[in-house]
Amino acid sequence: MSSSRPHAVTTPGTRRAARPALATLLAALLTATALAPAAPALAATEPALPAPGRTFEHYPPMKDVYQDYFSFGIFGAGEPEGLVHNYASYTPGNEMKPESTQRDKGVFTFEPAEAAIARYTSRNPDLALYGHTLAWHSQTPTWMWDAPPARFDQPGTFDRAVAQENLDTHIETVLEYFGPRLVAIDVVNEAVGVADPDDWRASLAKGEGWYQALGAEWVELAFLKAAEVVDAHGWDVKLVYNDFSLDNPAKARVVYEMVKDINERYADARPGGTPLIEVIGMQGHYNLATDVEAVRANVALFASLGNVEVNVTEMDIALPPGELTPENENNQGMKYAELFSIYRDFAAGPANTSGNPRVITAVKLAGVRDVLTGWKGGEFAMPYDYDGNAKLALLGILYPTQFLATYEYIDTSGGGERPPVPGVHVFDTSAGDAWSGANIVLGDDPSVWPWSTTDDGQVAFRPEAGTTYRVTVNYTAKGTTAIRVRWVRDNTNGGYTSGDQGVINDHQYSAGQVATHIPAYFNSGMVNMGSYDLVTEIRLDGSQPAEGLIGNIAVRGGGGGNAFSINTITVEELTDAGDEVLVTWPSQVVVPPATAPAAPTEVLATAASGSATVSWTPPADDGGSPVTGTTVTASPGGATCVSETSSCVVTGLTNGRAYTFTVVASNAAGDSEASAPSAPVTPSALPGGPSTVALSVSAQAQCVAGRPQLTVQVRNTERVPVLVAATTPWRSATARVLLPGASFRHTWTAPSADLPRRPRDRHGRQGRVLAGRRHDVRGGAHGRRLQLSRAGARGRSGVPGGQRSARGRVARVLGCGARASGVVARARLGGSAAIAALTAREASARASSCSGVRASTTRRRTSRT
Repeated sequence: MSSSRPHAVTTPGTRRAARPALATLLAALLTATALAPAAPALAATEPALPAPGRTFEHYPPMKDVYQDYFSFGIFGAGEPEGLVHNYASYTPGNEMKPESTQRDKGVFTFEPAEAAIARYTSRNPDLALYGHTLAWHSQTPTWMWDAPPARFDQPGTFDRAVAQENLDTHIETVLEYFGPRLVAIDVVNEAVGVADPDDWRASLAKGEGWYQALGAEWVELAFLKAAEVVDAHGWDVKLVYNDFSLDNPAKARVVYEMVKDINERYADARPGGTPLIEVIGMQGHYNLATDVEAVRANVALFASLGNVEVNVTEMDIALPPGELTPENENNQGMKYAELFSIYRDFAAGPANTSGNPRVITAVKLAGVRDVLTGWKGGEFAMPYDYDGNAKLALLGILYPTQFLATYEYIDTSGGGERPPVPGVHVFDTSAGDAWSGANIVLGDDPSVWPWSTTDDGQVAFRPEAGTTYRVTVNYTAKGTTAIRVRWVRDNTNGGYTSGDQGVINDHQYSAGQVATHIPAYFNSGMVNMGSYDLVTEIRLDGSQPAEGLIGNIAVRGGGGGNAFSINTITVEELTDAGDEVLVTWPSQVVVPPATAPAAPTEVLATAASGSATVSWTPPADDGGSPVTGTTVTASPGGATCVSETSSCVVTGLTNGRAYTFTVVASNAAGDSEASAPSAPVTPSALPGGPSTVALSVSAQAQCVAGRPQLTVQVRNTERVPVLVAATTPWRSATARVLLPGASFRHTWTAPSADLPRRPRDRHGRQGRVLAGRRHDVRGGAHGRRLQLSRAGARGRSGVPGGQRSARGRVARVLGCGARASGVVARARLGGSAAIAALTAREASARASSCSGVRASTTRRRTSRT
């Protein structure tokens, strides 16, 4: 919408640091896509897409890419170098509006517009110029339509004759000044209010602006005066009707009927059969929810008028504020590509070979770079980012066909919705809505005070005459740092009362002040990404007339901005007895405390030798808290295993004995009831299973500084991981897992030659020197023992190589074990231990006569333990 647009400020924000990484990521994704099997067919017809993330000079100018389709220009201000590189035309955003050219009656000021034009034409003298706008209800002094109070010797009564004279004088003076330099000018801007496709005149009854004095005729009166000036000079200046939301079928139909009717009634008013309204300007203020097929259908509708052109004006595609995510950037590129595919299909230039009507003569974007403040500040709406680096949006504009063949939309839906509050309607572009703001509905009958209405029969509260109310809105600025509290007749994003329109800027406040009027304009004391309580206290006496200062309460972004989020809304009734809260949004939802989960179900057990694999279906109800673990218990005997998934292996079972298993799920609130027991299964030893583990062991013993030193090295020659531990007469080494082919090496030095030896067992051996335990794919150990998966095993591990992380330290190793095909075999300690023990004895013997470093003794043997 053509709201007030200060010059864009491109001050860097938090998004800047992430920009190169995002560009690199997206470029990598693009490269990967280009290497997919479908890529050669695309490459055969058109060049590959360039990567995003570079400055404008690395890409072809948009104006050159589209020069044989339509004129490509900019609406409003932008970074000069990027603007001149990319755009062939310039339309001032604010400097030609009525409040800029004639704030006081009869005093015309053209210097701001001249300065804006010179800023860009000094860099490109061939830049084509468009004008915006001659007649509008906004950013126009209200004395022009003789609104009260009386000013400049006018009656202040919406006098028709005074208003028409003011309209004619303004149009004639501004056009006389700028006309010879213009390609086209927006004569009338945004005349349509609530669209009624069956009655275009009634649709102009906005209750504001020129309509109040001239009725629905004000549109044709403005065009008749503009045509008179242009035709008198013989200028080829196109006369444009410009409006927003023309992707909406109902509003597009109203504009179609209005233009058709006016042009038919004034078919002979201009020389050479030139229509009174020559161009329909479709403002392109879009977002990710825009229906591109509706845009296509409405362009085709306007094309059916036959002698009317279409300009796409003020185009931008806003994203949810806060952070430019890769998903949103991707989807914005998709939306730009889809729209420019439509524009090319209806382009007036010779490059259009689609067979569609050639009706689009100009496309104008609403900027160059993303901006933090100003129009669409914080909404990432432009093809270049804050730093001037190309986004995917630029590629979607330059190469729509290739882009749509390479990319696809990324689903960003998800997340819960806040529970509704009757009569309170909150909108947020961050959540995918078309605009940000809120409506608080006060009544359901537009014929009685408070003259407001609802579209769903629900009312937030009904005000009582003579009562004071406090409205508190907490919001977070995500680019929009000004908020208006206004009166609106219904639950639309418009439909403001005429009383509201007349004093919209009269009551301005900072964030820390309490407003005492509606409309209230909070336009100072707020910064980007700050959160603020905006408080309004107002007394309603019941005497406010229809279309006066009463209706539903609307919260809107200042300057048409949507880069903000409403966090809370509270309405209180203020009385001497105390304040009563009437409305709270969002509603206060009491979350019940979590309970233990339901019991797991469908417990299934499969027996193996000395173990059983147990699986189950997780609880249908987690009790409001996630399940953190599950315990399986065998009966009889009570052997257990613990799992964070839906299966585990219970070991330590006796072959030939029948077992059942129950499962208990746990969460932060406690344990579930035990599941129903599984069917009984009986573990048994299967013939043919391996019963040994192959280890290669070497050892060295030497005397160092008068003390014996022992080094043992163990290599796993199995094809599965093996758990090993080693001890000496002096100390033990921590157990560790050896992957296939891996080695374990450790060196021990005796504290002193006369250190007490470990007691010998009944066979005369000094403790256990080496032990090995083989682990299977399912990690048969449980409790605090280590769990590993065989490398390369089928689908049981979620990490490369098939390994699982340790769940605890090994407290002890009791012996050797091996598992294959579900068979567990246990073997006593053998040759490997003997080598290490022998080496240890040699080192101990040397300790008694150790007088220097002697040559070491090494024995190497491969054994099966």
